[in-house]
Amino acid sequence: MELSEKIEKIVNEVEIFIQYGVQESERQDALDFLQRYKDDALALQLMRTFYSSLPETHEEAITRISLIQKKDDIFLLGLSTARHSYLYLATEQKALFLGEFGYEIVEPEALALFGYPDTKEFFEKYPVLINCDEYEPVDVTGAMSCPVCSAAVGAYHLLGCPVEVCPWCDGQFSRCGCRFEKLGVEILEDDEALERLEMILQEKGRIPYTREQCPSYPSGTDE
Repeated sequence: MELSEKIEKIVNEVEIFIQYGVQESERQDALDFLQRYKDDALALQLMRTFYSSLPETHEEAITRISLIQKKDDIFLLGLSTARHSYLYLATEQKALFLGEFGYEIVEPEALALFGYPDTKEFFEKYPVLINCDEYEPVDVTGAMSCPVCSAAVGAYHLLGCPVEVCPWCDGQFSRCGCRFEKLGVEILEDDEALERLEMILQEKGRIPYTREQCPSYPSGTDE
């Protein structure tokens, strides 16, 4: 079965789960939200898992998917409805329910994958989901990773990647003069300067990769 056929199959399944599982007053909102992510395999796996076994029998529509962290091909995601929020691990093949956000986690050891030895440390860093970026849909033909440095959607580029956007001027970071201005130098001569650059980038807030960056910036095959 081709990828597009698998995607269509999951969409149809989620539509059925919504029809039977979501209260009528929220059903159309749930279907509209599904359409936003109808070509995104990972989001569809998440929605299929959620709607096929609604947590605590809450018949609610998903209103937001939050991207908390990503490691390799595994995403730590927050899923919100109008009244509740939940925590999931997800890949393009499967989604795993971890528990209601802010409460006891079903499998706390899953958080260790992202560097959190216990739930207390995790919730100290992420007290609310609204502070996390919203997970952006990726269509079936879209680039899940940067065509130059292979950074995944939502992850940071490798330092020096020509696709990275400058957080100060919104230009192409490898071509604008902001890096020299912030370091007070005319050229980057050594590893120490690069380490300083990476530090001030982190302090400012690096801009992670999104599919929208690609049309505006050259790839490795562009002349």
